[in-house]
Amino acid sequence: MVRLHGNAPYKYVLVHGGPGAVGSLRGFAEELSRSSKEGVVEAIQSKYSIDGLIEELYCQIRENCTDRVFLIGHSWGAWLSVLTAERYPEVVEAMTLVGCPPLEVEYVPEIISRRLENLQGEAREVFQRLLDNRADDEDMKRLPAVLEQADNYCIDKKNIYSRGKTDGKMYNSVWNEAAKLRADGKLPESFKKAGNAGSRICLIQGACDPHPADGVIRPLEKNHVKCEAYILDQCGHSPFMEKYAREEFYEIIRKICKKR
Repeated sequence: MVRLHGNAPYKYVLVHGGPGAVGSLRGFAEELSRSSKEGVVEAIQSKYSIDGLIEELYCQIRENCTDRVFLIGHSWGAWLSVLTAERYPEVVEAMTLVGCPPLEVEYVPEIISRRLENLQGEAREVFQRLLDNRADDEDMKRLPAVLEQADNYCIDKKNIYSRGKTDGKMYNSVWNEAAKLRADGKLPESFKKAGNAGSRICLIQGACDPHPADGVIRPLEKNHVKCEAYILDQCGHSPFMEKYAREEFYEIIRKICKKR
């Protein structure tokens, strides 16, 4: 399933995070389509394995796009974009990674500590149950709001987008696989293969994102992977919703998309 925004040809493919944060990029897709002559595909994830999601994204691109595309992945979607470009480089021209999780496990404790510092009371308890793999369906329903508080700097309520729905089964199934990829040290190699195959890599990260930008930049540097990085001040994990960084974020997106 996809949502199409704007008119063909569809050049930009937005890949949501989570895993399982279905519909979380709808507002981003609408905004991008308004400022672009080319259309935007909002890719909706529905599979419960990484392999299934790669194949699904590839099919979404082939069915809706006539040329190589710009993949724009948020959070987990950044990894999925790279893994897809690694397997199918012929359909990907460039990747923009927004709020990308770190590629090496040594940075994980920093994410957790930063998030916990931003949470109190029941929200902190929900997040702790998630960390302990004890989250139930009610916790998963609350998770988007909890992470919104933990991950962002200053959400602009006038521009906040629908959170869509959270698929807890997808999160638990896919993230277990994704975390193992990181723990096994396989992600930098995937990034390297995608870059060597001709896909340009850009990173947009909020300076206040619990996911440290160094957790992406340094592993790529060690593996000699070229990456064009943009760090936004007064910005957390979702720049497209941030009060102080939103306009700069869209300016950078437009700049990246013009470089062909």
